[in-house]
Order: sequence, then C-alpha cells, then structure tokens
Amino acid sequence: MPTSEGTFDDALELVRHAEQELPKIRAAYEQSLDARSISSTLLIEIKNFCENLRSALDFAATGVFERYGTSKSARPRIYFPYASPGQSRDAFEISGRIEASLPGVAKTRPDIAATLLDMQAFSASGYRWLPTFMEITNENKHQRLTPQTRKEQKELRISGLGASMSLGQGASISMGPGTSISIGGAIIRGGQSFDVNNPPRVQGGKVELITWVSFHFSANDAPVMPLLENALNGVREIVTKLMSASLWLAITR
Repeated sequence: MPTSEGTFDDALELVRHAEQELPKIRAAYEQSLDARSISSTLLIEIKNFCENLRSALDFAATGVFERYGTSKSARPRIYFPYASPGQSRDAFEISGRIEASLPGVAKTRPDIAATLLDMQAFSASGYRWLPTFMEITNENKHQRLTPQTRKEQKELRISGLGASMSLGQGASISMGPGTSISIGGAIIRGGQSFDVNNPPRVQGGKVELITWVSFHFSANDAPVMPLLENALNGVREIVTKLMSASLWLAITR
C-alpha cells in the first residue's frame, strides 16, 4: 500500500496538471463561443479536467484514511465525503457520509472530521461549487460528457462621465412626459419606455447593448468556466488543508 505522503503527492500532481490544462481549455472555450458550438475535443478536455480534480479529492481522502482510518473490510471504498445539492448539515450528519467514506477517521481524528464538515456547501466557510461539481463528475464518470448548452444574456448599459446604469433582460423603465434621468453627463428625457430590446434616446452619453455569452452544463445548468475555475482553486485548498492536518500531527508526535 502506498504511504499517505505519496498519496497526497499524487493528489497534488493531479492539481498541478489541471492548472496547466485550464489555460488551454479557456482558449478553446473562447473559440467555441465564436463558433457557437463545442468541439468533441474540448468536451474530452473538460471531462478529463473534472475527473482529475475528482481523483485528487479521492486521493486526499485516501491519504487521510491510510494514516488514521480503520475498516473491517480488506478493501474499503474510500472517497471524499460530500453533501448532495441542497442537503442540510443535519441531514448530512445523519447520513453518516463521513464514516462511510472514511471509516474510523472521525474517532481517531475528530478535528479532521470537523474540517470536512466545514468544507461542505451548507457551511458558512464551505465550498458552494462542491455539490454541483460532484454531481457532474458522477453523471459523466463512465460516459461522454453531457453536451453543454449555449446561453446569451443581454444587458443595456447607459453611461456618462464615469457614472452608469444597467438593465438586464426582463427589466424595463417607463418615463412619463416632463420627467428625466441624469447619469453623469447623460440625460434620458421623459415620454419614452426602454429595455434591452428597445434602447432609449440619450443626450450627451453612451448607450451600449452588451451580449453576455456562456456555455452551461446541461445536467444542472452550471456555467462551465466559473465551475472549472472554482473547482480548481477549491480542490487545491482542500488537498492542501487535508495534507497539512494529516501530516502535521505525525511531525509533532
């Protein structure tokens, strides 16, 4: 069996690999936005990126178990414990997920069990992206990544002399005769209604119609790049925290 130090090293190596791959994914993602479709190559790169980070979490959990866990099974299934989307702290604790995924650890290292609780999305200091990320890697672990959907969102921005106001889709403003809105040096006269599909007449300012474009995972509507970025940063922190907590006690003994 590999040492826990070696297992943590494997987790860190997977994180480092993901760090190198993210800029390539981001560049290919931007090209896909222009082309209005995601290539099969990019889908595979995203799939591998997510699976490597998921493996890093499980390696880190294994590192903890190798040092502090106990199990009656000769080959226990060890994995990083996580709350499902929308699960409360009480429901998570009642489910016994930490004991099921890391048997014996809560007894020998209750501080690490507490840290794992604090990492969950329901905690004030937890990782909000974690249930969504785990849901995606579960959904696609043994199959081709679910194709993403492309979404566009319009924003109307009116600005003048450093001040600005914005309207998103679904928002509108109706102005009666004799009224006006001043935004820096820009003035919107009354007697008109405006929204993202019907920009206002403006004096002395600038009107912009901005279209925000992104791809979302079809499985749960999560925007692709923010999730990948949050997952990379978060997994790096989780692995580092679990490694520090596990190996620090060994050094001080």
